[in-house]
Amino acid sequence: MRFVGKKKSLFAACFLGCFFTFGCQEIKQFIPNDKVARFGMDREFPTLNYTGDGKFTDRGRKSGIQRFALDLGAVDLKEASARRYELEGLPEVGFVSYLRIEHPLPASGRPQEFNAGDVIVEISLDESDGKEIFSEKAPLKNWTWSGSVGASQSDLYTAKTKFTPESGKSYKVTLRIAEGNLQMPECRLLFIGGGWKAFD
Repeated sequence: MRFVGKKKSLFAACFLGCFFTFGCQEIKQFIPNDKVARFGMDREFPTLNYTGDGKFTDRGRKSGIQRFALDLGAVDLKEASARRYELEGLPEVGFVSYLRIEHPLPASGRPQEFNAGDVIVEISLDESDGKEIFSEKAPLKNWTWSGSVGASQSDLYTAKTKFTPESGKSYKVTLRIAEGNLQMPECRLLFIGGGWKAFD
């Protein structure tokens, strides 16, 4: 009888061990952000506190790509202009600067019916002390079109409009249009990056 009791105790101990090992892992997958510490701070980015221009969004640590999105608002490419923005408190992940244009993404290549491809957009990013991080000046027809095929919007970027911010540094973005185009659709300036699938 004692031997049977010991077997039952051993079985119960194994059962509880398996439950806590595997059961907790199953429960864990339903927790939205198990690395979020108290007061909303993410343990992967404990100093994350964006205070610059625009609207900053963190989609959470389970985002494979495009975890962080900074929307600097609408830009009017129909007329000549110059705009400046300040970025401060970005996380140390790779970002890409996009022009999100209200125009469908073609199935392949660049759209043939886009009538504002000759608009030259100049965008530059500098540290607060004036050190240049990147500078691009090119007509939109030379930018890379990306996004989801069939969507009403397209995200345009170039190989130069990428950077990884450094902790504690602030940056200034300048967007210049020398000559606009009245056929230019609505446009927004975005910085998007991060995600566990993303590589800097």
